[in-house]
Formats: sequence, structure tokens, C-alpha cells
Amino acid sequence: MSGKRVSTRSPKAATTRARRVEPRPTVAGVAISHPERPISGATGLTKLDLVRYVERVGAWLVPHIDRRPLSLVRCPGSDIEHCFYQRHPFEDDEAPRSAVTDVPFVRLPDLSAAIRAVQLGAFEIHSWGSSVPRVDRPDRIVLDLDPDPDLPWASFRDACELTRALLDRLELAWFVKTTGGKGLHFVVPIARRDGWEPVRAMARAMALELAASAPSLIVATMGKAKRAGRVYVDWLRNGEGATAVAAYSPRSRPGLPVSMPIAWPELERDVRGAHFTIANVPGILARRRRDPWAGYAATRQSLTAAHRRALRV
Repeated sequence: MSGKRVSTRSPKAATTRARRVEPRPTVAGVAISHPERPISGATGLTKLDLVRYVERVGAWLVPHIDRRPLSLVRCPGSDIEHCFYQRHPFEDDEAPRSAVTDVPFVRLPDLSAAIRAVQLGAFEIHSWGSSVPRVDRPDRIVLDLDPDPDLPWASFRDACELTRALLDRLELAWFVKTTGGKGLHFVVPIARRDGWEPVRAMARAMALELAASAPSLIVATMGKAKRAGRVYVDWLRNGEGATAVAAYSPRSRPGLPVSMPIAWPELERDVRGAHFTIANVPGILARRRRDPWAGYAATRQSLTAAHRRALRV
């Protein structure tokens, strides 16, 4: 009897093995596993589509996240129905820590790190209101306008107009973006002079001022009964550890909408929800003649005693 070994593997098994050793696509130096895995709730989109989106908008996205503590929404298996928040880093090496909890937090300092997070299942990026090295001093205020889902766009836009008027009266530069959900964010960059509590108190005072100016339209309290038919101005995103979805971040929602910085005239139409998605945002950015947030990083303004008097803080 010959000592020659006879293979019992079927052609199908050999094909399967060949597929297993096919090289993974590499994006920004990161090997992407399961690139063709479909994303639930996003017909026709795959994991690689999400990775390529982050790659294409990286020059816009990274400046909004590179220096900030982050939280991620991760969806294992690209199943957006089963996601979880991740507040701790993938690796503990030299990660900044919270002054309150002494727990290291997530950092994505460059495009490669952002791509790696997506490779590991991250869909959403949420950022703190402060940045390194002074994570104890916030550098922005976020007013999250969250309308009742049944509120007409025209009424919601009225609430936006009132918010704009208040910030203009306070002579504070502001920037607006969609959330990828039903609301909008007004973002006010500030100098890193005050701690979390004074800044949070100012955000609360702004919300209360808006509610007092139009009580039938705007509320500043969380109770759902009071929010029916109104817009809730969520000021609670301005404390240590609180986050807001980052500009250009996808959302783990049907169609994969995006939190999109916009210019004020764009509010002539309803731009909420899936108006901006990972499918259309790269093209929109390529056609833009001017970044509506072009002045954000260069804005230098402080919260002053005059602001506190005007808001009775």
C-alpha cells in the first residue's frame, strides 16, 4: 500500500479555505474584517461603506474629535438594533483620565484611530464639551433642541429663530448642525476659563430664558408630559462626562443619517432625520464652496459678567 496521503477535502471546502485567506481591504492603515457584511436597517449598505464614509470625510470629522474625550456607540455584527455605549478606551496606554472618576476615556486622535474604531464596530462618536489638555475646562456650550416628534417643522423652526435671537442678543457666535435625529444642536464655542458648573449654569439659564420667552412652544424641563407639542431645550449636555454627537458622525439609525453642520439658510426646509446620510454627505461636502463652520476653531469669546447679569445667573 502506498504511503501517499489522499486528500478527502471537497472542492467546496477548498474554495471556503481560499476565501478565508483572501487579503482584507486596508483603509488608513487598518485591515477591515467582514467588509461586505450588510448593515441592518440600511438597505444596500455594508460595513465597508461605513468605513469608506469615515475615510472620505476624515478631514472634516477628525478636527471635531481628535482632542476630545469621547464615547462610542458600538453595534456588534453591524446590527443597529443591538448597540451599546463604550466610554472606556480600547487600550489603556497613556489615555487621559477624568478628574472626577480617575477612569481613562476614549480618544481618537487621528483618522487611523477613527477607522480602527469603526472596524471594531463603532457607528457613532459622541464628544465631551472639553478638550485635552484641560478636560476640566469646557470650551463650548451645546443647546440641544429636541422637539416633540409630532411638532410641525414650521413650529420647530420658530424655536430655532428664538434661539438664534437670544444668542445674537448676548453677542455670542454660534454654529448649528443637525443631530441625525429629530432635533438640532446650537454650539457656542467659549474660552476655557470656567469650570463645568459655571458653564452648566449658563446653559441652564439660556434654556430657561428661551422657555420664558415662548412657554407654549419651548420647555427647559425633562418631564415628557410638559414636552408634548413643544421643543425641549436640553442643557444637560454641558456637564463633565456628558456628551453630544460629534459633527459628521453617523448615527446607528435606519439609513445611517449624519450629524451635519449647516448654514442658517438651509433651515428653510426640514433637514432633520435622514436628510443627510453617509451616502450623500461626501458629495455635498465636495460641492460646498464654503464651510458653514469655517470660523468655529478661530472663534474667541468668553462668558462674562454681562452675560450672567443678562441671564440672571
